[in-house]
Amino acid sequence: MIVKAFQFEKIRPFALPVALILGFFFHETCTRLQFITPYLIFLILFMTLCDIDIRKVRIRPMHVWLMLFQLATALGFYFMLLPANKVLAQGAMMGMLAPVAVSSTVIAVMLGARMENMITYTILYNMVLALTAPLIFSFVGHPADMTFWASAWMIIRRVAPIIVFPLAAAVICQRFMPRMKKGIIRYRTIPFYLWAVALILVIGQTIDFIYHQDRSGIPLILLMSLISLVQCILQFSFGRWLGKRYGDQVGGGQALGQKNALLAVWMTQMYLYPMASVVPASYVLWQNIWNSWQLWRIKGKGNTPAGRSQDAAV
Repeated sequence: MIVKAFQFEKIRPFALPVALILGFFFHETCTRLQFITPYLIFLILFMTLCDIDIRKVRIRPMHVWLMLFQLATALGFYFMLLPANKVLAQGAMMGMLAPVAVSSTVIAVMLGARMENMITYTILYNMVLALTAPLIFSFVGHPADMTFWASAWMIIRRVAPIIVFPLAAAVICQRFMPRMKKGIIRYRTIPFYLWAVALILVIGQTIDFIYHQDRSGIPLILLMSLISLVQCILQFSFGRWLGKRYGDQVGGGQALGQKNALLAVWMTQMYLYPMASVVPASYVLWQNIWNSWQLWRIKGKGNTPAGRSQDAAV
């Protein structure tokens, strides 16, 4: 058992780079297996949430400022780029508006973030987005044959089960199944490897989407990819700066910078120009390159607060 644990510890820094490579080369297979992703996310969140004190989950000033920054900069990018190209403007808007990844807690906690901050912002922003996105899309998107509440319900129906069900299951497990909770906490490193598998699928779907775009739009695709890189740097940097002011530098960066690309792509294709989804689709590449480098840098537990945080919470 000690040998196996040591082997897993040694291969952890390579998990995300390998996931990026596999997703790139097997993108068609990943697209066919995309139905697995929600189940992986459920397991990741459930196992992670089983070791959190729900009473500590509360809205703090940092969460409010992060949310306002996302909404304000999303509209700012849109109106700044609208005179040049509406598709580009919509894509840039979605690159900022995209919700925090529901599975971002796994990576964030490994890097030293406070789990309660990540969970709180994940729930808060996704729910706020479900209410504000239909209103925003009604002004910047195509006319849709839906009412405001119908649009909001579609987004809530897509987001809520992924967030609410694992949380509810974890609360039930904590209160009524203490033995099961102890068993899950004992294998707290498993969510990381489940996340690596989910990442292979997400990267593969992103590559496959870009691959099937019209070749005449390559210059616009490259420009959108560059914008997504700028936005990735901006959001991680501002999030870390703001998080440092509130005692959670890593949490601020991961909460603002790590996106739910699949949901963002779906919302863009549903309400805006489909080509605009290239920005959130390519964003996932940059964010996971950054995450890979961060995990590579810490090189295992014990060397930084990230390692100690993993023992405590993942």
